[in-house]
Amino acid sequence: MIVFVVIQSQVFAVAFALLATGAIILTLNVLLLGGRIIFFQSLSLLGYCLFPLDVGALICLLKDNVVMKMVVVCVTFAWSSWAAYPFISTAVNPRRKALAIYPVLLMYVSVGFLIIAIN
Repeated sequence: MIVFVVIQSQVFAVAFALLATGAIILTLNVLLLGGRIIFFQSLSLLGYCLFPLDVGALICLLKDNVVMKMVVVCVTFAWSSWAAYPFISTAVNPRRKALAIYPVLLMYVSVGFLIIAIN
């Protein structure tokens, strides 16, 4: 029982650190690209758009099939990315949208790998 609680707290710590680091990187990236955003906006954006991956993680907890997990993560990754794109694209110059969305996509890919890796 104690081992399970330790693992849960480590998973929470990794997810929390990943989200905070992603918000810092997103804020700095948008500011360096000449856009306007504050840290709490990017934290809110990442948390809001992370919801589909949360739903995917819950679905993956119910089934232990790796192929199904990969399909669910791919679908929820696309959903999360699609949800984040309008928010990021309005914060920067239209010619720099791809540069602004890239760190967000990398963060969502890493969350997807965490979902697949953790049973």
